[in-house]
Amino acid sequence: MTAPLSQDLHKRPVRAVEEGASAREAAARFVVSASAAIKLAQRVRQTSSTAPAKIGGYRKPLLAD
Repeated sequence: MTAPLSQDLHKRPVRAVEEGASAREAAARFVVSASAAIKLAQRVRQTSSTAPAKIGGYRKPLLAD
């Protein structure tokens, strides 16, 4: 399982996107994956937060009962 990026690596690409760079350009500039930068930009647009999303948790078994 992967670990979330540090808060510093959350804020820097978001700031670059807010200043006019694309998410892919910001990803290349800060050496993170393009998908991480894109998803982070989407999360910030939806929630206005750079906090990482929840990882893991309980899921009810599909074949229960």
